[in-house]
Amino acid sequence: MLSLFLGVSAQEQAAPAPCRVHVILFLPASVQPPDGYQQRINEIVDYSEAFLRRGMDRWGLRDVVMPFCRTADGDVEVRVFRGAQKLDDYKPVTLRAEVMDALRAEGRINVQKQVWWILVYAGEQGAGADGVFLGGFGEQIGGWATCNLDMSPGRISPREPMGSDFLVKLMLKGMLHELGHGFGLPHIGPIDADRAGNTLMGATHVNWRRVRGEGDRRVYLSEAAAAVLARHPAFRGVPDDRGRLPAFSLEGLECVVEQRQRRFVVTGTVKSDEPAAYALVADESEALPGEYWTKTYVGKVDEDGSFRVVVSEPAAAGGTLRIWFVFEDGDHTGDGRQRSRPSGIARSYTFDNGRWSFE
Repeated sequence: MLSLFLGVSAQEQAAPAPCRVHVILFLPASVQPPDGYQQRINEIVDYSEAFLRRGMDRWGLRDVVMPFCRTADGDVEVRVFRGAQKLDDYKPVTLRAEVMDALRAEGRINVQKQVWWILVYAGEQGAGADGVFLGGFGEQIGGWATCNLDMSPGRISPREPMGSDFLVKLMLKGMLHELGHGFGLPHIGPIDADRAGNTLMGATHVNWRRVRGEGDRRVYLSEAAAAVLARHPAFRGVPDDRGRLPAFSLEGLECVVEQRQRRFVVTGTVKSDEPAAYALVADESEALPGEYWTKTYVGKVDEDGSFRVVVSEPAAAGGTLRIWFVFEDGDHTGDGRQRSRPSGIARSYTFDNGRWSFE
């Protein structure tokens, strides 16, 4: 295995480093770096920053920084890594593990977590049907995502909708979607009232068009995703030194059906050792065309810990609400043991004779 990573100085190891997104170009055995990869990666990151800034601005979240590492000349910092095996021998997790082992040996994985975006170039033969798309969060390594780098000729414009033909070919939504998982985002579907198309953490282009048709090629950052990202250390420009999940208690949780308005209202008070910033409520409706379509709603947590979240688009079906909280340090949990939506407090509801009721 040949690693082209640079060494780390003692000063870099000692100083707490802000959480950043580090781009790695992964080359399986016998694959050479493609001509023009720096320009293509610059365009991908430029698009990503423009998309995220627009999304944050839409929801009034302007006190954020973009976390991608750049050189003094403005290029994206790209570290080249030579894998030990051919592409067909890799799965996303084993590929990630090989990179993480090398990073760990070089002292790059420590208490300050980072986000690692691994772009895999398969060579001229392409990546195959499935590719290596996957992303997640690790307690020790921080966030990570693996995806394929397509070098098809063309230029990426930050103004182009993510569902346009060229960006669909590049699978740019899939690349950013997996990076979203690296930031801890769950799957989040579109809310109709947003009138903005598909969501970044929602369905693939194929499934979107299967359900909604060919017309709308827009993709947007949902309010729930923006709320989680805004508190993530990478978007605050601070070290990610999160350890245990916040300890908290929940008082007076109520899920009320307002039949006339055709909506649910979730209220309560969260008491914690780390202040909570947002309450999130995911509506896991039995009418969903799939898990990627889960509508997720947001409410700010007041200084006294109280919150109110309106579930404004319940379907005419039963289902389950999952309730969890985004804390000021960027962690988000509903049970203090797991992260994200699976940790959410569950409240089931039924639908009968045109009326909802909570069990």
